[in-house]
Parts: sequence; C-alpha cells; structure tokens
Amino acid sequence: MKNKSFFLLLFLSISSFALSAENEIDSKLRRLDDALARRSVYDAIKQQRIDSLVQVSYLSEQPYEIYKKLYNEYKSYNYEKALYFAESMSDEARRGGDGERIAESIIAQAFVYLSGGLFHEALVQLETLPSPPSDELADEYLLTFARILYDMCDFAGDADVSAIYSERASSYMSLLAQKYTPSDSARYWYPLAVIDMHRFQYDRSISRMELALADSRNTLHENAIYASSLSFLYRQTGQNDIALTRAIEAAIYDIESSTYEAVAIRLVAEMLYERGEYELANRYIHIAMEDANRYHARHRQVSVSLLLPIIEEHYSQQAHRQTVTAYVLLAIVLSLLAVGGLAIVLLFHRNRAFRSARQTIDRMNQSLMEANQLKEELLGTLLTSRSKYINAVQQYQQEVKQHALNRQWSPLLSVPKEADARMQRNVLERQLDSIILRIYPSFVEDFNSLLRPDEQLVLRKDELLNAQLRIFALIRLGVSHNEVIAEILNYSVNTVYNYKTRVIAASDLEPDAFYAALMRIR
Repeated sequence: MKNKSFFLLLFLSISSFALSAENEIDSKLRRLDDALARRSVYDAIKQQRIDSLVQVSYLSEQPYEIYKKLYNEYKSYNYEKALYFAESMSDEARRGGDGERIAESIIAQAFVYLSGGLFHEALVQLETLPSPPSDELADEYLLTFARILYDMCDFAGDADVSAIYSERASSYMSLLAQKYTPSDSARYWYPLAVIDMHRFQYDRSISRMELALADSRNTLHENAIYASSLSFLYRQTGQNDIALTRAIEAAIYDIESSTYEAVAIRLVAEMLYERGEYELANRYIHIAMEDANRYHARHRQVSVSLLLPIIEEHYSQQAHRQTVTAYVLLAIVLSLLAVGGLAIVLLFHRNRAFRSARQTIDRMNQSLMEANQLKEELLGTLLTSRSKYINAVQQYQQEVKQHALNRQWSPLLSVPKEADARMQRNVLERQLDSIILRIYPSFVEDFNSLLRPDEQLVLRKDELLNAQLRIFALIRLGVSHNEVIAEILNYSVNTVYNYKTRVIAASDLEPDAFYAALMRIR
C-alpha cells in the first residue's frame, strides 16, 4: 500500500512539473508574440536615435565619434549601413593618423564582415593588428577574434581543422577572462563558459553562463547572447524545455534591441518543430529568414534555408491532414443534408487556387532562369575577353622573341591591337557597359533622376556609360568596396572615392537616401 502511494505521488509530481514547464513555454511564446507585434516600435526608437546622430553629424567637429556611434547603432541592425560607417571611421582615423582609432575601426569592420558571414575577410582585417592592439580595445578585439574562429569552427567541415580553430579561439577567450575576476560577473564568467562549451564540458558551462546572464549590468544584446548560448547548452544535456524557454528569451531580447543578425528565433523554430508544433515553427522560421535577408547575414541565410523547407514540408503535411479531415467531415454533413453541390464548388475553388499558385511558381522559375542566363553571359563575356587577351599577349611574346633572335628590330616598335592593354580594356569596358544596360535598360535615365537638373550626366555620342555611371552601376550590382571597384575598372581608389563624392554632391538627397534610391533602380 505504501509503495502504491509512493508511485502515485511520484506520478503526480512528474505530471505537475511537466504541466508547469508547458505553462512557462506558453507564457514565453505569448511574450515573444507581443514583442514581435511591437517590433516596429522598437525599430522606430532606434531609428530616432540614428536620425538624431545623423543631424548632429553635419555640425560635429569630431566626425569620428559620430561615425562610431552610428556604427554601434547599425552593427546588428543593418549590414550595409554598419559597414559604411565602419569604413567611414577608418577613413577619418587614417586622415587624422590616430593609430588607436585606426585599430578600433579595423575591429569594427571585422565585426561587420563576421556578422555578414564573411569570415575570411574578417580574419584578414584582424590579423593586420597586434595582439591585442591596446588595453582599451582588448575586449572587443579578443571577443571578435574568438567569435570569428568559433564560427569558422562550426562551418569548417573537417574535425581536425575545426579543433584547431576551437583551441585558438579558446586561447583568446582565456586571455579575456584573465583580465577580470568573479566580481566582474559576466565579463569573467562568459569567456570561461564559452571555453567549457567548446570543450564539451556542458554542465560547468551552464553554471558559468547562468552567472553571466544574471549580471544586472548586461545590455539587452548581451542577454540575448547568453540566453541563446544557454539554450544550446541545455539542449545538449537533454533539458529541452528549459532550452526552449532560454531560446525564446534570447529572441525577445533580440527584438527589443532591434537585432537582426542573431539566430535565436531560428532556434525557437527548430525546437518547436522537434516538439511537433509545425504551425508555430513555420511562422517563426519565416521570420528568421526575413531577418537574415534584411541584415544580409550569409551564414544565417544558409542555416535558415536548410531548415525552412523541412519545417514547411511538415507544416504542409499537417495542413493537408487537417484539410482532408475537414473535407471528410464536410462530405458527411453534406451527404446527410443532400447538398453535395456545395462540396463540388469548394473543390473547384481550391483547385483553381492550386493552379494559380503553380502559375506563380512557374513565373518565378522563369525569372530565375533569366537571371542565371544573364549571370552566365556576364561570366562568359569576361572570361572570353580575358582569354583572347592572354592568347594575343602570348602570340606577341613569341613574335618578339623570334624577331629578336633574327635581329629584326623594326617590327618590335609596333604592338598588335589584340595585345594592346589599353585597347582591350576599352573593349572590355564596352562589353561590361552593354551587359549592365541589358540588366538595367533605363539605368542612365533612372540614375540622372537622382541628380539635380543642372547636374545631369551627359554621355558622348559613342558612349554607353561613363566612369561615374559605371562606378554606381557596379554598386547597384552589389560591388560596394572602393578597392574592388577600382580593381575592376583600373582606377585608383582615390579616383573612385572622388567620383562618388562629386556625384552624391550633385544630388539633393542625403548620402543614405541616395544609395537607397540607387538600390531601388529596377
């Protein structure tokens, strides 16, 4: 009798605990939905801060500090703007010759590259600095370097290479922890917890990460990082309910801090999918994809895109089962009421919706095929031109060698047009212009509409595009770095910068609005 009472109490305790956990998850999900409903409010507050900084920037005698503040506002909010202001920090620091600010701007650019999934570019940036550059920059330097290496570890694909990245990253985290004591709370416990996490010491990592999360001095963004890390750790130890609540908390922190480069809401979708909550999982995974696309976080886009079709398939199957059940019940009711004609009408409308959806998919596929054809044509044109030029130069080298051996000097004074670099570059530019105008047929007119009437760019009779139009066409194609544009067009970086500056000055739009309008050219 006593044994029966014991097992009854044990069963009731377990049931009560499970019910409590479910109630907490439901409560957290309601908080997440409330935060999503208020997301535009949080973003508006951030945008108000940004607008205030932009207004101050025109009058400030210390543009570097304004650029730094704008970078900090944008760094987890908008990839292009964050990179723009990180580069502006670098330009201003280099003009002033301030080594500390140059180092700070390099770390900022590395963080933006990292957030956008450009791990190699981020690593190249940081490896140009001493280790660490200074005490003031040590935290940001070590954290950024470690995060790059840990992300590279996750995407390495090879266990040995991944282990090398992990240990190197842990050494940076260890250096960071050595600067603090337990009284510094999160600054001390977080790096130790991360080291334990990547060495698979999950229980100790959880204890330390919880101490970091409990620090009242944390920012919302820091809380999001710690809660997301705890979600991963609890999941690894099989504590799935608390893992889900921590992921939801992290997603709420991200939304409240207007962070778009994080992964918390993807974790929420993944864990809800594992629990069979396909409808919620489908909703949140689409939000995660929208966030990744908005920020242009390439590695986030990849991770979300791998999960999205899996969730969508199960959601579709669930919706299909529900639809089938509804139709069965409807058929029974309609058969009893002898109104089978209504069922036929409903089925007809549903089939028409499916046909419409199929037509939409076909149109999208056609658009993708046309886009691929354009990309293949562009690549083929560039490769063919380069190949012809290389062959011409090789032929010219052979002829020069033969003339020299025969002591025939006069033929050496002329260069065949096929091997003339300037002439071939003109040909290549002409081809590039033609392809750009095929992609953006009204680019010249659309671009001139951004300029004042008395500042319109006028082409000569034989020109398709001029230097200024060519530079901004490449930017519209997604080539945003001055160095890359200069390399493609054989200009100096200063020339590219000067052209951009003069053209933007010829518009009534602010620089940000100008670039936004440029990117809207269809």
